[in-house]
Amino acid sequence: MNLNSPLRGLLMLCMVVMAGCGSCQGSTPSCDPSQAGTEGCACRTDSASCNAGLVCNSGACISCGAEGQECCVSGASGVCGGSLMCVMESAGEVCRNCGDLGEACCNSSGAQVCNAGGNCVGGACQSVTGGACDPGGSIFTVGIQDMNLCAVRVVEVRATTAANAMTCATTSGMLNPGESFFEVPNTPIADFDMCVETESDGRRSTSVRAFGDFEARRCTLFTRCGAAGCVSVRPGICT
Repeated sequence: MNLNSPLRGLLMLCMVVMAGCGSCQGSTPSCDPSQAGTEGCACRTDSASCNAGLVCNSGACISCGAEGQECCVSGASGVCGGSLMCVMESAGEVCRNCGDLGEACCNSSGAQVCNAGGNCVGGACQSVTGGACDPGGSIFTVGIQDMNLCAVRVVEVRATTAANAMTCATTSGMLNPGESFFEVPNTPIADFDMCVETESDGRRSTSVRAFGDFEARRCTLFTRCGAAGCVSVRPGICT
């Protein structure tokens, strides 16, 4: 072969390209098979797993468990480092700095949640500790009403007795300003039809949500009668 021919230049060019691509196979050229499962290298092919503190993402092991990173996998659960909480977002399970007592509630799958020992009240996690609360007890629902005794919502607590359920709820920081508990647990919110009469509008039918008859009347008096007040308030639809 004439080494001064154009073919010589083409041959040398091919050798340079091949030398520079000697380790171009695979997605992680700096890793060898023995490094599978380590950070920046391929996940283990037998189980798609990585070393502790890493998670398999698109075939490679990346760090996990820190704020804003993917949750690490432990068994069938997602876990995070320190006090971070693993929450479900649109992009998957992510570690967020939320959910502890005094911190903001975590938004996970559209619900506001807290770590164990906390309840989400007004967007913040508050303590549910108290001698009457029993994590192994029965579930009781406790009604919460506003300052006019109109029903607002019900919450669930675990306790051994109804009396303990009320004590548990009272000591758990579940109330917003102006709210109070209805004294009989497991009472559902009900719609009450009421007939009100005012000097300006005469008689008309309305409805309120409350936990009992007395509460329904009180709720009606303070929310359906206007500034001038009602001439009369009666249960039921006006006839």
